[in-house]
Amino acid sequence: MGGRVARETRVTGIKSAALVGVAFGYFVFSFESVAQDAVTLPANTADQVAVSENGRQIYPAEFFAAFSPVTALDMTSRLPGFSLDGGDTGRRGLGDAFGNLLIDGRRPSNKSISLGTVLERIPAADVERIELITESGGEFEMRGHTRLANVILREGAGESSSWSARLSRWDNGRLTPRGSLSMTRTAGETEFTFGLEGGLQARRLIRREAFYTGGGTLLELREENDQRDYWEVNPTVSVSTTLGDGSRLQFDGRGWIWEWHRVNSGLVDGVSPTGTRTPIRYERSETFNYGMGSRGSLTWSRDWSDNFSSVTTGYVSYEQWEDGPEPFEVYDPVNFVEAVIFEAEGNYTELALRQAFSWTPGDAHTVEFGAEGAFNARDSFFALTYDDGTTVTPINIPVAQALVEERRAEVFGRYVWTINDAFTLESGLRLEFSEIAQTGDAEQTRTFFYPKPSVTLNWRVDDANRLRFAVERDVAQLEFGKFASSVDLDNNNQTVGNPDYEPQRTWTVEAEWTRNFGDDATVSITVGRDMIEGLDDFEPRFDAVNGRFFDVPGNIGDGTIDRVTLNATTPLDRIGLSNAVLTTFLEWYGTNITDPLTGRDRQFSGIREWEMRFDFRQTFPENQWAWGWDYYWLSNGRNYRANELQQNGFSDGDFDIYIETTRWLGVTTRLGADYVFDNGQDQRRYFFNRDLGGRQGRVVDFVEDRNVREGPTVYLEMRGTF
Repeated sequence: MGGRVARETRVTGIKSAALVGVAFGYFVFSFESVAQDAVTLPANTADQVAVSENGRQIYPAEFFAAFSPVTALDMTSRLPGFSLDGGDTGRRGLGDAFGNLLIDGRRPSNKSISLGTVLERIPAADVERIELITESGGEFEMRGHTRLANVILREGAGESSSWSARLSRWDNGRLTPRGSLSMTRTAGETEFTFGLEGGLQARRLIRREAFYTGGGTLLELREENDQRDYWEVNPTVSVSTTLGDGSRLQFDGRGWIWEWHRVNSGLVDGVSPTGTRTPIRYERSETFNYGMGSRGSLTWSRDWSDNFSSVTTGYVSYEQWEDGPEPFEVYDPVNFVEAVIFEAEGNYTELALRQAFSWTPGDAHTVEFGAEGAFNARDSFFALTYDDGTTVTPINIPVAQALVEERRAEVFGRYVWTINDAFTLESGLRLEFSEIAQTGDAEQTRTFFYPKPSVTLNWRVDDANRLRFAVERDVAQLEFGKFASSVDLDNNNQTVGNPDYEPQRTWTVEAEWTRNFGDDATVSITVGRDMIEGLDDFEPRFDAVNGRFFDVPGNIGDGTIDRVTLNATTPLDRIGLSNAVLTTFLEWYGTNITDPLTGRDRQFSGIREWEMRFDFRQTFPENQWAWGWDYYWLSNGRNYRANELQQNGFSDGDFDIYIETTRWLGVTTRLGADYVFDNGQDQRRYFFNRDLGGRQGRVVDFVEDRNVREGPTVYLEMRGTF
């Protein structure tokens, strides 16, 4: 089996090199043609051409007409070199939750409602233009993003409604609906938006597993059917108004309720030395999981003078969940043998208040400063019991109950200096203070202080070329779930909670070159290095009682990530495809860490060396239809545990295709298929002898090969505004 792994690695390397070579050659060919053709545009296309002005590209609404947009989301998705980013909303607090979207120069939401939802509510007819901003200045705050999209609405835009409906056919033959509806109305200076979205899913995963001895002898074959049914309902509300003093007040709220029902069944056959298969056990589990919650933010912004303004934001969120009880039952294969029963529940609370001030003492200088305070709490509990058919016995799990509370404060400052027309310097400093207290099965209180400086230099070489150099220190937030123990019965893994777990710290140095070819083609190359202190991973611990290693979430030492990223938007007229655009993302990661168990250098767990994404779309405006496809691919990766090594493959990638039209009532009607070439994702797991040092001892007890397939999903989707 080792030879097979080596061959797969060589094939992956050859495939990666070939893909990079083809992509590079294609871009050189295409961009040369775009550069040559960019100066020969017909005069009657002047209204459709973007204008470059002070570090921004201005795209009039006519530029997007060939794409037949229905909503503002359709328009921003066609911006050359731009990808919508909602910010790091998974982080606690508000400082990292700023997305790269502005509506009339203002950020439309802060963690409560997604930016995609905001854009879907805006009819394309209400958009006057979109500005693509590539450098910070007194008027706009980049907030760590390399590009911002500023959607400018036409005069009188306001009242609108949008809707969507989708019917999906899953690989198991089941049909499920999904839909959304939103309405925006105005009353004087106040604007109200109400929305409702929800739907059902019926995913089915087919697992096939083969279980071998360390020497390669086949022992078992397993086939599993994992049916997962899910439904959710999400109401939203937004209210914004202009007060008498000229200030603006905005509220955004979102609620959710969901249920997840899973039935997993599998038949395991034993395999004799002659290859004869005999059923030896039947395994089954079923669970209902529930959850609900809500979040809301209130923002008050005011311009105190022409050069001084303030923004005050409050945020509150609460959610709760219940998992199980879920019995993992084993039969022989007819009669009941045993079961392990899992159940868990928990809740999470977040409160945050942020005050920011902005001062522009002159055209070349902007200063922002302020403070933020937050309180977060996660209360969780899980239990395991063992049923032998006669009695039910609790299984003792360390750190099974944990209440984690965090009190955090941050002061921040940012200074932007427009040195001249070519250079802009942005610098910032954030000082974070926090206290984390854990009670329950383990109790302790710790305090942290981390400075987080950043410096970015933008150089506008000419109208077509831009360089960016950045240095930044970031401190990851602790995942509260890692303070408590967890169990994965599907994969037979248990992780003990770690009260001593610390946040990962990273220094990042990167440089980016961006070149525009005309107004509809762009390419950017980013080179960077991340120097990580206290890498967040599974930390091996030694149990002196039984002489075995086990895993806890923790910090395994210092490591590095070297990366090169290519982003490109390319029109394909050169090769005879009119109104066709190909968007490309290609990224290489080189990671290195000293393994705390073996002492040898290795790659990071979970990070793939190569990532690639293509997005193609061609429109036929005269016939009001379009088609397109996208493809996503990852190279093989590994996960390291104390007693296990996982090798994960994604060889087929994810290929999606669609065809759509807007010829009926101005409604976008799309027929598409996702996961078209889904032959399953492969995984190989090596289980090492626990009594001989686990992965450190390198003695393989068993090997498991697994293939998980979901199959293609076909859907019919309709979207419109009124």
